[in-house]
Amino acid sequence: MFIGIDIGGANTKVATSDGGFVDSVYAPLWKNNTILHDVVLSELKKQFEPGIEAVGVVMTGELCDCFATKREGVLHIKSAVSDTFKNAKFFDLMCTFKSGSYVDKDPLSFAATNWLASAKLVSEQYKNAIFVDVGSTTTDVIPIVGGEIKAKRTDFGRLKYGELIYSGILRTPVATLLKKVEVGEEECKISSELFAITADVYLALGYLNEGDYRCETPDSYAFAGREKEEKSRVSALRRLARVVCSDLEGVGEDSAVGIAEQVKSVQVQELSGSIEKIKERHGLRKLVAAGTGDFIAKEAAESLNIAFLSLSSVYGKRISATFPAYAVAKLLEQEQNFL
Repeated sequence: MFIGIDIGGANTKVATSDGGFVDSVYAPLWKNNTILHDVVLSELKKQFEPGIEAVGVVMTGELCDCFATKREGVLHIKSAVSDTFKNAKFFDLMCTFKSGSYVDKDPLSFAATNWLASAKLVSEQYKNAIFVDVGSTTTDVIPIVGGEIKAKRTDFGRLKYGELIYSGILRTPVATLLKKVEVGEEECKISSELFAITADVYLALGYLNEGDYRCETPDSYAFAGREKEEKSRVSALRRLARVVCSDLEGVGEDSAVGIAEQVKSVQVQELSGSIEKIKERHGLRKLVAAGTGDFIAKEAAESLNIAFLSLSSVYGKRISATFPAYAVAKLLEQEQNFL
């Protein structure tokens, strides 16, 4: 059995190369960076030993602000993994697998590699396409030309070239996406408080259900003893109303839904802008999408009149939602079978 692990700052995702097992665990490293080793990886080892043939790892969690530098973050994650799985292989920026000793020598070559594993697997089948992965926190927009990945290799570089958009469909604060909204027929500035996040937007609009809301709500502390209410649609609507310093009594459900629709529109527009620039830069006319938020990518593709394919139609929704973990497992399996 080949296992892929995608270690993010908020979520750790796991998949087997045959797609038989897929999971996402909310494990915020900034709250407790020992949770990765002590809980997530330890439980995974108990569940699958002794049937594990190899473990492949990608990461983005090194950017967490619990680490002073990305170097420190990479080494922390590497230690947690290698202590649990002695022969784990780490995917680097050259799209090769290396042992933990190589991570010790050059940690930054293993930073922010999850998108790269996904793009590498996609490039084997789709030689000329824009690969888009709309996740909980970020959105990757990756040009693939002639089977080669043309994106910059660092998050800093990708941000500058529109290949990384730092917003997603769960954890992004609404206040970072727009400064004013239409409420009724009037324009209203919004509060810069952390009152609502994009998970509230897509729960309110029906794109997500309560089980998809795999992160903390902005007001989680208010639901002690009544946790079932925390991620209900009405609670999401209340949080959205609070963005304009009101509540559902003040603005009503229709206006709260209207705020959600405007947030969605902004995310679609931002993604469309990045796709259009990459499309023209590389002459690409096909978009291949993954992630829980692939519906955002679909709307963006439709607005630009380019061909669209969701990997959920190829692999199923669960694999599409955890695609980097699946991709690194599949790539490791291919390498081991080739040797």
